[in-house]
Amino acid sequence: MLFHHETLPIGEFAIGTNTTAYVVARKYGIEEKLPILIAEKTGPHFAVGDTCYSHAEEVAVFNPDGKEIIARDNECSLKRKEDMAKAYFNCHTDITIPYDELGEVSVVTEKEQVIPIIIEGKGDQFHPQFLQQGAI
Repeated sequence: MLFHHETLPIGEFAIGTNTTAYVVARKYGIEEKLPILIAEKTGPHFAVGDTCYSHAEEVAVFNPDGKEIIARDNECSLKRKEDMAKAYFNCHTDITIPYDELGEVSVVTEKEQVIPIIIEGKGDQFHPQFLQQGAI
């Protein structure tokens, strides 16, 4: 997993990618029929190494529904502005955690308010405040 590196950063943490696929697959019991590229992202996932959109942080990319996919910089990818060799690791491994195996995923606001997003490990039980903000 480290691809000949001693350590690697967490490239991203994503929630909501293919949430619809997760809900539909669970509802109809067809999880095993999903193509791997969808199945691997039917729960919150983090990537070890580069982000999904490495080398394209400044390029606008849109989903079929018109929503922009926003690649965020991390402390490693920002180094591309000074030295590309230090910005990327040229490896990326997604690790998906099934919703029902999570106890809680929360965010902390700038004012240090803790807002739970996933509670009691249920992917379809998102915090109402999170839903109101249009995140899912």
